[in-house]
Amino acid sequence: MQFIWKISKPSNVFIPNQMKFKKYLLATTALISVALQPQPSLAQPPTITYSVGKYQVQAPDWAKITWGTLPPVPESGYLSIPKNLIPQFGYDPSRSWSAGQQVDSIVMLGDVEDAFRLDSFTLNQISAITPANSAKLTLKDFGLMEWQTPKSLVKAIPSLGNLNVNQVQPIRDLFIKAGVSGGGKIGQIINYNPKAANLTLGNLDLSKYSLNSIPRLNITQINKFSGWQRSFINQVPNLDQVPFDKMPLPIQSGTGVVGVASVVLGKAERGDAKVGANYFVSGSVNSRSATIPVACEAGKECAYMELGDLVGQGGSLYGKRWASGLSQQVKGGFGFLSVVNGGKEPTGRLVYGPGFKVALTGVNESKGTADFGLFFRICVRPPLGPRTCTPYFIGPIPWIPVSENNLVILGAGG
Repeated sequence: MQFIWKISKPSNVFIPNQMKFKKYLLATTALISVALQPQPSLAQPPTITYSVGKYQVQAPDWAKITWGTLPPVPESGYLSIPKNLIPQFGYDPSRSWSAGQQVDSIVMLGDVEDAFRLDSFTLNQISAITPANSAKLTLKDFGLMEWQTPKSLVKAIPSLGNLNVNQVQPIRDLFIKAGVSGGGKIGQIINYNPKAANLTLGNLDLSKYSLNSIPRLNITQINKFSGWQRSFINQVPNLDQVPFDKMPLPIQSGTGVVGVASVVLGKAERGDAKVGANYFVSGSVNSRSATIPVACEAGKECAYMELGDLVGQGGSLYGKRWASGLSQQVKGGFGFLSVVNGGKEPTGRLVYGPGFKVALTGVNESKGTADFGLFFRICVRPPLGPRTCTPYFIGPIPWIPVSENNLVILGAGG
């Protein structure tokens, strides 16, 4: 989706051009709208079964779940940012994806910066966690090398500046392309030759150079490299094989708060003006990564799962409702990216933290089952502004179903 902005001087804050924006939004919202459908039966992620009295819960086994093992997205979509805005973002967060595409090729590191701190990893730390063999990896396998320059590499790895150019083959070959031959320290050359300093490594065949061809590359944090935020997860060697419980900021288990899935009710249900937000555990997500309960609109379709509490009628969850994202769309996102998808996301909860939102994606009254899905968002932290995120609209990734009279994981909600 494209946006039209104007700069409000002298504050240098971006504000939508309201008339043009609203007109354009009405014309293009359908292009990236959430298309929730009942999910096909897919192999569910690895789980651990917990028993609490007569109840059971299927909890995700985060030690066996990685970005690479998440089910593919069932719907296509895209986000397009105007070229004149890209310098203000610091990189281009635009992207498109197709139905059936893996999540690790859609989510950029900048999207989940606050959720998992993937950018604080080094390649050596990733290799120590994963079973993959890194010996034959090349610079081409480390996708963000494509847009690095000698200048940005020296900024990320200061010791490179003191090395002779002949000690670092990729930089030597790049300097030759820039018309610089002979020896000399890398730092000195980039100081007097701007052309050589700013030529990107993408001008080389990076498959010819091992990761070890750049000294200390393997022990440098990802966030030291220029434009690390725009790297997709699958562009970092073996990162898609790191279990979620081994992230620099490990995922929240969510099992601290569980309720009983008492009954699921389908599309015939309607919102009731007497049933306010305090009756719901599902809703929208604010900028502080907290779930804000939202009631179904009176008279509108409102399929939901009604909860019980382990301590009985006196429990805080007794009688609460988790509304279906098929029935209810709520306000989502914050900052100027909040207008994506019409500013809406499926109602749900941050069960496992802010990395993704869990939504109820379908109920089957006859079988007494409820299906769930994960939704992702796009986030950017502009150099001169606060972090901004779209609503959670990428998905749904089929997740663990729940049956009546079993437990459902609620998490803390944020």
